[in-house]
Amino acid sequence: MLNLLVEQRFITDLIIVEIISESGEKMRQPTREEIISKLKLILQGTISREEVADWASEYVMQDEPNITDDIIWELLQIVSGVDLKANPDEYLHVEQDIKDWIDKYTIK
Repeated sequence: MLNLLVEQRFITDLIIVEIISESGEKMRQPTREEIISKLKLILQGTISREEVADWASEYVMQDEPNITDDIIWELLQIVSGVDLKANPDEYLHVEQDIKDWIDKYTIK
């Protein structure tokens, strides 16, 4: 039940961020935990790689990104390419790559 509530909150936050970005206002900097959460949702099959890459690209492609944390910036750049294809039927980054990113960037 708790996972469902967290997921619903996450989706609500995602919708709010999208509305702000379309209005032309600067988006708030995502947290490392939010980015990691999106990667975990990919592994769970809850959200597509394309959706997460599009979300991260919203930050990466801004003329004046509002990202002050170098680690978050690096992670957003990585995640913006999570949907890249090696060929029409295969992603460039396999699930193990996503797990490795989660391990590398999770605060311990």
